[in-house]
Amino acid sequence: MKSSRKKIEEILKMPQRELVEYLRETDNSLQPTDSIQIVPFEHGIKILYHHKDAQKPFKTKVYLRNVENSDTLK
Repeated sequence: MKSSRKKIEEILKMPQRELVEYLRETDNSLQPTDSIQIVPFEHGIKILYHHKDAQKPFKTKVYLRNVENSDTLK
């Protein structure tokens, strides 16, 4: 069952377990043996996708909160 796409604000508020399930449902590039690493940081989260036994991620996504209001981008 495919989930509908969520807004960035919703994604940032999701518990880690729920977020991993959501990403597995919505990202068709993931294989069942791939792993997902979620790295929170001050302005959002970074998601690293790894193939089984690979050291480097094959894909990275970054979700930022309130980018338009951030002083760090000026």
